[in-house]
Order: sequence, then structure tokens, then C-alpha cells
Amino acid sequence: MGNFQYIVHNPMLTNYYTARLVASTLDSTLKLKRINELFSQQKDQLILTFDAGTPPLAVSCRPAEAIMYLNPGIARARRNSVTLLPRAAGTLVQEVSIAESDRIVLFLLSNGLRLAAFLFGTAANVLLIDASGLVIDAFKNRKNLAGTRVTLPSEPLPTSYDIRRLELTAGEAPGMQVASLMRKTYPLLGATLAHEVAERAGLAHGLPASGIPSEGVARLGEALRSVLADCERPAPRLYIHKDGTPAMLSIIPLRHAAHLTEHKYDNIHEAIRFFIARRRFATGTDRAKEAVLGPLQRRLARARRSLDAVRDDARARERATEYEQHARLLMAHLHAWHKGARSVTLNDDGTDVIIALDPSLTPVQNAQRYFEKAKRARSSSHETAGRLLDLEETIVRGEELLAAVERCESAEEVEHLIKERSEEFEAFGMGPKASERSQIPFRVFTVDGGFEVWAGKNGANNDLLTLRYAKPSDLWFHARGTGGSHVVLKVGKGKGEPGKKAREQAAGIAAYYSKMKGSRLVPVAVTEKRYVRKPRGSPPGTVMIEREKVIFAAPALPPHPRHEEA
Repeated sequence: MGNFQYIVHNPMLTNYYTARLVASTLDSTLKLKRINELFSQQKDQLILTFDAGTPPLAVSCRPAEAIMYLNPGIARARRNSVTLLPRAAGTLVQEVSIAESDRIVLFLLSNGLRLAAFLFGTAANVLLIDASGLVIDAFKNRKNLAGTRVTLPSEPLPTSYDIRRLELTAGEAPGMQVASLMRKTYPLLGATLAHEVAERAGLAHGLPASGIPSEGVARLGEALRSVLADCERPAPRLYIHKDGTPAMLSIIPLRHAAHLTEHKYDNIHEAIRFFIARRRFATGTDRAKEAVLGPLQRRLARARRSLDAVRDDARARERATEYEQHARLLMAHLHAWHKGARSVTLNDDGTDVIIALDPSLTPVQNAQRYFEKAKRARSSSHETAGRLLDLEETIVRGEELLAAVERCESAEEVEHLIKERSEEFEAFGMGPKASERSQIPFRVFTVDGGFEVWAGKNGANNDLLTLRYAKPSDLWFHARGTGGSHVVLKVGKGKGEPGKKAREQAAGIAAYYSKMKGSRLVPVAVTEKRYVRKPRGSPPGTVMIEREKVIFAAPALPPHPRHEEA
């Protein structure tokens, strides 16, 4: 009955009876369990972890979510988390209880201290106190609170029906609405349960006290007893709007929410987890997170594929010693076989070695072939090790970013994270600068030193890159003697001048986007763009080079991709 819009704030999530149910379930779940660590990795949220098999406990000190709940999906991040309340770590939980008259959940610890979680409003906090109430440590505002004393409420607030108290309150405030009247008379009810009392009494919750009929007071008493009886046998549930957004959480059936879809849960922690997750999605949190997680996951997947490829290449290069052995044996036994053989078995210090041969080559040419393979493996092993390290570091950073985004609990937190770690997101082609780069009509990469490398996509695009976008001092790369992309290393886009590694990475990009991509090493011409010109009337992508230097590069992309490869 009446206006239902107030439920957007979901008072029942932070209601005394909800907290009482949570405390009761925690007492049975955590009793004699060891607290391993207490830490925070999100604003206004404290995490407690326990012995294996017990899920972490999240204590939210946000005004709209001042509640605690077990959450098996929580894992401590490698960075941006801080250890707190160290004197509580390593202790056993002896008992979990709730204060008689307020949302204060108490954890009695085996060292005699208590963790007191104050779950109300802007004052929500977790304090470590001794038996006298002396504050030893605090989750929030530690400097000001340590050394002070807190007094825990010991007198229970009224819950039983007293017609005289209700009539007295109504007489003092005749304009007060029924639901507000019930909350004032019985403070532990909270907004949702007070509304439910009015509903069960058959009175509009917005009816002024002066308008309550004579029999209405008795009906309110019966309704209050009914609601409190339900609170003694709680059954967690969520009420959902038709569009799928969450309306409210409750531990009892609500008649005034009968027009909503009801979902029941086996335990209060599961209900709280689901409600908070759905509400954050409804407020745009999950959409904001997905906008970041999707591109980040795709770039991480590409980095992992590159890592697998480089590892496969590295394993092949580790065979340099074997190639040298084959070459030496072949040279020592040139007359043991003839051209056309596909393999030969030779003895090396008492061990038979089977060597695969190219039947189209002579014995000497087969031996030279193995010498070349060994040489290439030796020369590129250092480069491969460096690329492996780069890719592994990239994947670790990407996984840390993924975890950080997952921990965000609002769209604002996602935005703040991107700003705070902008350089790391930029390394994955995300953020404001990456958006600007997305307008560049070429493949864009970042190489050692922070320099950008632009690569053409086809003949016409190559001309556009070389003739219109490249500056005279930029370094220009192209696989020699074959078709492929024009590649430009942008001088001035990093710190100082590009070093050897940056140039080698740019050459690797040119080799990768060439028709010789399948080769181990590709000859790549490099020069300043000022020495590149296009002959009049020549086909798209065709240029002439006045002076050049040739370097050999393994076809590879750097570990920090900027654009999706097209």
C-alpha cells in the first residue's frame, strides 16, 4: 500500500534484525576458527580471512551497505592492499554476538580482545578494543580513535508492544505518519519493517497519527507481534523489479512487496552477495567494469598466445648444441651417405645419433645447413629470453589490472582506477591517449623506451603512412626483397632517441607483416624517412630508398599491443 519508492535505498540491508541474523550465522561458522589476516583493498571495506575451508568475511563500512557477509569470491590482490589490525591476526574467534540494542557485531578473540563492527551510517567502522572498551586499533580513523574508550549499549531497546507508549508518541506528534510513528516507538524496526507493520495492520504507511482509527492501535499491536515473530524465524529473500533490478533484501516475507518477484535463499550471506552484485549492476557498476574487462581480457589472451609462440620458438633455439653436434658429425663422415638420403645414423663416442637430412642437398650442404641453424639459434637466444621476460611481465601486469577492476564496486571506482593507473592501462591500449591513437589509420604499437611504431595495412595505406604521416627524421623499416608493410618508428614519441632494442622491435614488426613472416630471420631495410621517395606513377606501396642499412630480425610483435591487428 502507498508509495514504494523508498526501497531504492534498501534499509533492510542495514537493519538490526538482518545484522542479528548475520551475527548468529557467523557465530556457528567462525567459532574456533583462526583469523589469518585482516586487510583492505577497497575503500571502506575490511576483509578477514580464516583457515582453509572458511570463506573470507567482508565488512562493508559504506553508509548504504553497512553490513558484513561471507564471500568465497574474495582473493587478496598482489598490490594495492594494506594489512590492518595486526593484533587480531592469528587469534581464534571464540564467539560472535550482536549488541542488545544496536547494529554492533562483536567478535570475542582468544587473546582477550574484541573486534567491534559498528554497522551504522557514516560512523561505520571496525574497532579492536579490550574488555574495558579501550580502543587498541581501528580500521578507519585510527590516529584519532586509538587510546579512546567506547561504551557499548547494554540496555535493550523496546520491542514488545506497549499501547500506552504508542498512544503517547502519537499524541505528541499527531502529524507523524504511521510508519514513522512505529519507527520512533520501536527504533529497532527500521523503515522496511515499520512499513510492513502498517501494511499488516491494514493502514497506509503515510497515514498521519491523528487519522488512526480507534481500533487501528490494536491492529498495529497485532501486526508488530506478527512481524517480530517472523524475525525470530528468518527466511532471507530478495524482491526484484520486473526489469530485473533489485528492489530490496528482507529476512521475512513482505506483504507490501507482493507486487515484486520474490527469490528465496538458503542463507543470508548468499542473499546479501547477490543483492549487492545486482544493485551495483543496476547502478552501472558492472557495465562500467565490463567496458574495461572485455578489451583487457582480449589483449591478455593475445599476449598469452604470443608467449606460447615465443616459448615454442625458444625450445627450438635451445637445440643449438644438438645442431652443432649434427653438423660436426656430418663433416666428419661425409662419405657415410650420398645425396638423396633422408637420414643417417652416426656414432658419437659410442652413442648412435640419428640425423635427419634434406635429400635435395649434398653431404656438405647438409652439414652447412646444421651449422647455420646452430648459428641462428645462438644469435637469437638472448633476444628470445628478453621477449619472454617482457611477455611474462605484461601478463602479470594485465592480471593485476583485471583483479583491480573486478574489485571495483562502483562506476566511479572504475574511473578512478583508470586515472590512477593510467600508464598501465595505456600499455594495453586503453585510456584517453589510446582513444586518441585509435583515430590513427594504422596498426600502432609501443616498443622499448615508450616509442610508438606505426605499420601500414595495405599498399594505399603504406603510401599514406610514408608520404603523409611520417616525418623526415622518423625511422622507416621494410622487409627487404619482398612485399610487406611500411613500418615507421616515430622519433620524438618517447624519451630521447630510440635505442637498439626499440629498432630491433620495429624491424621485427616489419618482418612480421611481410610475406617472409614464416622465416626465422628476415632481412629488413632501415633508413630515415627522408631517404624514401615514391617514383612517379608507381603502384601503391612502391617506393625507392636512397640509402639503407640491413638488419636481420625475427618476425615478432612487441608485448604491448596498442591496436587490434587488422
